[in-house]
Amino acid sequence: MKLFKTKNLLSAIAAIFFITILLASATQKATPPPPPPTIKVATYDYAPPQNEKPKSAQVVFLLVDPSYQERFTYSNYKLFSNFSKAMSADYNEALTAKGYTVRGPFEYYDQVVYSDKKESDLMLSVEIDFDLNDQNINWIPHQYYISGKGKYIQYGTNYSIGGFFILSGKVNMVVSEPITREKLWAKSIPLKQKQIPVSSYYYHSQLKNYNSAFTKDPLIINPITNALEEYYQHVFNTSWNHLEPNELTPLKKEVVEIREKKKY
Repeated sequence: MKLFKTKNLLSAIAAIFFITILLASATQKATPPPPPPTIKVATYDYAPPQNEKPKSAQVVFLLVDPSYQERFTYSNYKLFSNFSKAMSADYNEALTAKGYTVRGPFEYYDQVVYSDKKESDLMLSVEIDFDLNDQNINWIPHQYYISGKGKYIQYGTNYSIGGFFILSGKVNMVVSEPITREKLWAKSIPLKQKQIPVSSYYYHSQLKNYNSAFTKDPLIINPITNALEEYYQHVFNTSWNHLEPNELTPLKKEVVEIREKKKY
């Protein structure tokens, strides 16, 4: 009889303990998932060296916004377009710091009126030639239930992304006669190949389509932004050295010859 009571007591204690655990679990608030990482705002800014006040170079530059080669299919994504847009202001600043007078920057050459072309001595055009290789990117499928039962169940598929991009390219600087666009001088700035590891915070709905990855996924956007910031500083440190008045001012003589020849 005593043994029976002991068993009943232990069972009651176990039941109370189990109920206590259930109540604690029910009242405990669910831990919210961590928020997504912040999408990095790129810092594209170049400050020309402030050694001394430059002398006037007696050259008027027509400046057209830098642009991507047509074959670079990602140029319209903000991730990359911010890179090219920032370059306009910094090339303007660099030319001014070298002692040149600047007209522009103009978004496109076709926007430039004839008087601006004629009253400019030289035109600077900058072309960005990027290659973004995605052969080492893995798209991992994840199925999810849509509707139906049994053999009529419909599933959809989302994808997570992992692996690495390889970014490489160059930036081409071209100085030409503003009216005829005849090339007078060119420099190419090679960009060291970068391997950019990425993963994905979000699932993406379209296989091998970077629309959502390049517009909202911080684990993809941020590593690419870091690489672009490094490219940006390299481009302008090199451009600064190329834009020497001693090298470019003599080109004015060739402009005069071209215009006389073309009857401008």
